[in-house]
Amino acid sequence: MKKILLISTILLILACNKKTREIRYYPNDEYSLDENVEIIGLDTTKLNFREITNKLEHHYENKTHMIVQFDDGNITKKILPHVYGNGLFKIKNVLKIKTDSILIDDGYQISELKRLLKRHYTNNGKIPYYSANYYQAAVEITIDTNNTGKDLEQVLKTVTRTFDEIKTEIQDSIKLNIFFSYFRQIPPPPPPPFNDEFNLYKEL
Repeated sequence: MKKILLISTILLILACNKKTREIRYYPNDEYSLDENVEIIGLDTTKLNFREITNKLEHHYENKTHMIVQFDDGNITKKILPHVYGNGLFKIKNVLKIKTDSILIDDGYQISELKRLLKRHYTNNGKIPYYSANYYQAAVEITIDTNNTGKDLEQVLKTVTRTFDEIKTEIQDSIKLNIFFSYFRQIPPPPPPPFNDEFNLYKEL
């Protein structure tokens, strides 16, 4: 009898946990996708950030969709990320975020994210190099190319949690558009070789 009660209790707890799990979509709940969408679970994928971004670019080129997904407490978060090339967002409307810093002004630590992200969404063109308005605002995730899916998940948890707090505070219909890009992590090409003959000619 005790075993039956124990099993019943466990099943009840599992059923309650299943019912209370929320699914949250970014940029918002309005988008609908076909059945052929590819879902990448960041907690289990073997792909690194470069490979995830390259796969996303491939989907864009073929006009198909890709979602990255992860669990954050009792919330399953599904993100439909972007890559550059469609011309929908101006550079100034995109706040660049690395693993531990934010690339705007002279740079900030990631601990300043809430203040800067809120400024980004509520700027309304006041500061020329922040977003022009809230519906054009977006963020870019730019982390090391070899970072794992779990590394990307941690950055996205920080960004989505912060965004959700801001959305609750300002009570507006803002959307979290997220770009993936690794080009800032690639070192620039070496300078051209020094040409003694050419420089001698210039001096003459």
